[in-house]
Amino acid sequence: MGNLSEKIKKLNVKPIILVDQVSKALSDLIIEGSLKGGEQLVEATLQKQFSISKSPIREAFRVLEKNGFVEIIPRKGTFVKKISEKNVKENFPIRAYLEGFAAALAASRLSFKDIGKMKKALSSMEKATQKQDHKRYLKHHIEFHDIFIKVCGNDSLIDILERLRREAFWFRSSYFLFRTDIENILDLHHEILKYFIEKDGSKAEHLVKMHILDALDEFVNHIRSL
Repeated sequence: MGNLSEKIKKLNVKPIILVDQVSKALSDLIIEGSLKGGEQLVEATLQKQFSISKSPIREAFRVLEKNGFVEIIPRKGTFVKKISEKNVKENFPIRAYLEGFAAALAASRLSFKDIGKMKKALSSMEKATQKQDHKRYLKHHIEFHDIFIKVCGNDSLIDILERLRREAFWFRSSYFLFRTDIENILDLHHEILKYFIEKDGSKAEHLVKMHILDALDEFVNHIRSL
């Protein structure tokens, strides 16, 4: 047993679970806007807040950097990235085609229960719109898309989309105004749902793709106006 303990120590296994928890917590704070673009993440302060050592904090920074949430500048520190036009232009087209593909795969796999959940999410989106509650709108919008993505059956696709959609949610959370054409967006989701009910994967794929691409210009224009 003693020899085994020494061997494990030599392997220098990192506390993956702890690193994941810290990176998830920090990315959530960035997404919801509690940590702003350009703000520095101070290692010593986070150590005290999480009551952990430097190692998992540093590893979490690397995870956040890999996922596009922070920038690590040598001899200066770690800073929350500012959303750029380049970020948006890279994210939206890739996500549009991949999420559209997920819709095509899911169309024949969605159960009666899944459809019921999507109807409920869409109804909640409409109620949130009436109350001008953008956070609830975004929450239920994500739920609507989550349902068919998780049903698509392609684990690699689901994993890739998880990162792209978290990043996109960050973009949305950085600003949100109920658009004057919100009724058109809700109508589009009703149409997407209709094609899922009809199990028409091709039309569902097209609408999901167009829904995301249509939002691209809006986000780019917003960034240019800052």
